[in-house]
Amino acid sequence: MAGAEINDGVVQDANERGEKLLPGDFLLWIEREHAEEAPGVSEELFRGYEEALSEQPASFEPGELRSSLEETLVDSETWVDDETVYDLGDDRISTFPATWHDRLRDSDDLREYVAVIENATIDDEIATGGRGPGVPEGLLLDAASVIGGIDREVAKERLERHRDDGALIQDADQHPDARVYLGEEVRDMRDPWLE
Repeated sequence: MAGAEINDGVVQDANERGEKLLPGDFLLWIEREHAEEAPGVSEELFRGYEEALSEQPASFEPGELRSSLEETLVDSETWVDDETVYDLGDDRISTFPATWHDRLRDSDDLREYVAVIENATIDDEIATGGRGPGVPEGLLLDAASVIGGIDREVAKERLERHRDDGALIQDADQHPDARVYLGEEVRDMRDPWLE
């Protein structure tokens, strides 16, 4: 498997999820574990994880999760939606499109992640009746951990620091889908009478 080792913790977490395990979540967990390698994960690595999972009590059949991923797999280089899995070429798949990997893989700046993701997702949010500007916190943290290789807890701490210094603004963070905005966007959206 090109030197990549199966992380037993990922397999155990997936096993504990059992029938509630979504193939896209499984792929995301694998990507987080192998974030420092090339973008996405190889089909071979995904099959290795799937085989390891099939040996667990949750008893997924080999190929079952990969077959389910096939239903949402696209070869688009740009964002489609959060239920899509992206074919990156070279036998690699990801929960994020190739353009995000290309633009963000060398960045650890959450402000840049917000700018790129918001630009890519805003049309989808509006078309589906979503909440418009800003980036859902979970999507931001997942992208930073998968694409940038930033530990999710470290990314959360950076988000809090950026909130404190006003570079990023966030909806009430107890909301399950709290949105994150660039500081200057919020200033631009304010009505003059609020100044």
